[in-house]
Amino acid sequence: MPQANLFVIGVNKAGTSWLYYLLSEHPDVFMSDVKELYFFGNEKEGPADRGAYHRHFPFDEPYRYFGEATVMYYREPAVAAEIQSYNPGAKLLAIVRDPVERLRSQYQYHKQLGLLKEGTSLAEALDGRDPMLLRDSHYEETLPPFADRFGSDQFKVVSLEAGRDDPEALWTELLTFLDLPSAPCPPPAAEPENPTGSPSFRRVYRAAVQPVKSHLPALYEWMLQSTAVRRAKLALLSLLGTAEKDRVPPAVRARLNDEFAPTYAYLRELGFDHCAPETPED
Repeated sequence: MPQANLFVIGVNKAGTSWLYYLLSEHPDVFMSDVKELYFFGNEKEGPADRGAYHRHFPFDEPYRYFGEATVMYYREPAVAAEIQSYNPGAKLLAIVRDPVERLRSQYQYHKQLGLLKEGTSLAEALDGRDPMLLRDSHYEETLPPFADRFGSDQFKVVSLEAGRDDPEALWTELLTFLDLPSAPCPPPAAEPENPTGSPSFRRVYRAAVQPVKSHLPALYEWMLQSTAVRRAKLALLSLLGTAEKDRVPPAVRARLNDEFAPTYAYLRELGFDHCAPETPED
């Protein structure tokens, strides 16, 4: 029976949309029509059964890979076992980012979703109001269960910063890992694939999109696939702007450097030597 055989398991706000885009540009790869399917794990917001899940893939077409990118899979070690049980030969990818930069991006995004109030400072968010901000950046805790279960032939971690610095090298790395024939590296997008908006954009998003997502999931799924909706979103982002990169206060920076010392060590073990904590500014 045909099965999905390529999974981008995360990490949230670390470049999964860009990785999904890159993979989808190869002629031998089909990435699901809806990027995030939420089929495995406890955060089941997607297909109710395997049949519904498989309807997102054209298994009658001659692609080598049928993939999806659900950014929350990495959060649950049990997902590794679920995916292996579903397809023991599957390939898995995770993309990481400097842990503090990833956290900052998620902090702004959680304001867009209404999980944090607009006036919440980063220090306040870190003091128990949003525990996922810290946990999601601890790659050394969430990714090893996948590496242990699948091994280096089937599981690979790539870096957003390294990929942005040298897209051709990342593209070659992906093709080698997936044993795919050579193809031109897709041109980099002018803007981030899934940017977080400015405070003005976030207010519009919370008022117009969040109610649809909460109460009309079928309509929300259609919106995710709609080219017209994406264009409208990009136009609104162009008009209202994207989130600015807030300065991290020195005391918060020092705290985060201590918090993520094991994370930076793990990233260096993976070969991402560019990952190092910033020195707090006075």
